[in-house]
Amino acid sequence: MSAIQEVQSPPAVRHWLWRPYLTVFTSSLCIMVLELAAERVIAPYVGSSLYTWTTVIGVVLTGISVGNYIGGRLADRRPSVRLLGLIFALAGLAALLVLPIDALLAPGDSGLSLLWRVVGVMAAMFLLPSLVLGCVSPLVARLAVKDLARAGRTVGSIYAVATLGSITGTVSTGFWLIPTLRVDWIIVAVGGLLLLWGLALRIAGRTIDAGVLR
Repeated sequence: MSAIQEVQSPPAVRHWLWRPYLTVFTSSLCIMVLELAAERVIAPYVGSSLYTWTTVIGVVLTGISVGNYIGGRLADRRPSVRLLGLIFALAGLAALLVLPIDALLAPGDSGLSLLWRVVGVMAAMFLLPSLVLGCVSPLVARLAVKDLARAGRTVGSIYAVATLGSITGTVSTGFWLIPTLRVDWIIVAVGGLLLLWGLALRIAGRTIDAGVLR
């Protein structure tokens, strides 16, 4: 048996291959919706400035970076669709916690400089959702790879679709969601979508993971 044949994914995973692209598209879209909504959430308390936008982008990218690393470790240890569902559910809960944390922290006078206040508030609210969602792409890529001969093409496609999700989230939020809806509704909708997606993956994983975990 060749090395390529040995790393082939089980048949159950192959039946699941249509879902990875939609899954990474959704996670990347949600990250960008949260990122653009973040500025609107903290702006009433710290203003909308270069500091604000720099912090928003920096915190979100930090979360994604750490999440990518953790997701890669999880993908090597025990890749499963049920684990992916759990990650989505945790991301949904983290997104729903943004508004209570905002109500708790943002109005207070911490005595910190504007820069550190922006960093602290932003990290408290949006670092965790970004980190958890950052775990998605490595795990999806691991589940989607069928063999080493096509690994580059598969992973490249996964990240290309993830980028399309980010573009869609950016454009739809900037041009439609924020001008049309209240920011708290947007955040609740993102949290709800992530929870529902996580539940769907947990249910699907009951049969799919039978092949993955053998």
